Amino acid sequence: MKEKYFMETAFSNNPISEKLKTYSLACIYLIVNSLFIIKYGEQYNIPLLAGYLVVFLGLGFFYLKIHLKEFFYKTAFFLGIFFFFLFSVYLNYKVDGNTLNVDRWSAMEVGIKAVFNGQYPYHIPDHMGRESSNLPVLIVFGMPFYLLFGSVGYLQSFSFLLFAYLIFKIFSDYRQRLAVLVLLFLSPSYLWEIYVKSDLFSNFIIIVGSVYLIWEKFIKEKKINSAVLSFLSALILLTRLSAVIPLTVLLFKKFVDFSIKEKLRFTAVFLVTVIAICYIFFQNAPDFNVFLKHNPFAIQGAKQPLILSISYIVAGCILSFKVKSFYETLLWSGVLLFICVFVPFAMFFAEYGYENMIVNSYFDISFFNMSMPFVMTALILSIFKNNIKV
Repeated sequence: MKEKYFMETAFSNNPISEKLKTYSLACIYLIVNSLFIIKYGEQYNIPLLAGYLVVFLGLGFFYLKIHLKEFFYKTAFFLGIFFFFLFSVYLNYKVDGNTLNVDRWSAMEVGIKAVFNGQYPYHIPDHMGRESSNLPVLIVFGMPFYLLFGSVGYLQSFSFLLFAYLIFKIFSDYRQRLAVLVLLFLSPSYLWEIYVKSDLFSNFIIIVGSVYLIWEKFIKEKKINSAVLSFLSALILLTRLSAVIPLTVLLFKKFVDFSIKEKLRFTAVFLVTVIAICYIFFQNAPDFNVFLKHNPFAIQGAKQPLILSISYIVAGCILSFKVKSFYETLLWSGVLLFICVFVPFAMFFAEYGYENMIVNSYFDISFFNMSMPFVMTALILSIFKNNIKV
């Protein structure tokens, strides 16, 4: 089965338009990683950034120009997975989370302990004195790693294995599979996530996996009915509110095409799932006022003006009628997720300036990682489909 996704993908007949998409994805990748180098490179950030760009562009040039035997790419792919998995496990074991100025791991751990102790998980401070903004299903994803290994940081190691599996399934060529893996290893934004035990990148690897599952089993093979689809969609949304963007791009047109009966079934299952899961997590709130002031929906929803959030969802609805392939779903989901972070970043930057935004951390640039699993996968699909030359 040769180039299975490329053969079925409905690309535009305009090669300029398709190359523009490819270069846009590459720019997003470089912008996000450049921000991490500028922020964490300290006094060496400019030389590091220049070196990074040279290495990235040089390696990309030779990767596209030189064709080696399939055995080389296959061996490098599996060795890369094996050694990076061990490296991530070792790093999680050696790095003491309490010494970090990042509290995503701590917020998840606090939430898990609270649930097991029958407490309300959203007004207990983590190791940095902040409250958790993790939605219920994301906390559930962290539970096995806390129970088995005593640290939610290992979620990152096993989500890496999930991403490697997705790469294997999406691509049929080891040269392309290895290319995605190289993008991952060359991404300071991802390496930072591994080091600080952050769950954001892992969260969106899971979302990419869910999008792939729905595309394969519901849209292509039609083996998933609307009730199961609704249940899965509710679970995905309850990992992070911004998951609504890829869900909308993927499913809004399908929902519109449903019969009245299917629409009602989808809506009913979705609401019952959300209400049931939220009840389990919110039932121990001391009172309604505590719930109103301390809940993850309020924290996540306050990241930018409501009108902007609504505009991204509307854009996702419009794009849902345009996408004709899994590639395009990844492409537009990644671009929209990037835009929904870049717009408030630009607004804050204009108001507070470089020193406050980058040095004093007025804005959490790690939110850009929401788009990266989509961007990396779509970029390699796009490069090899369009035979981009350098």
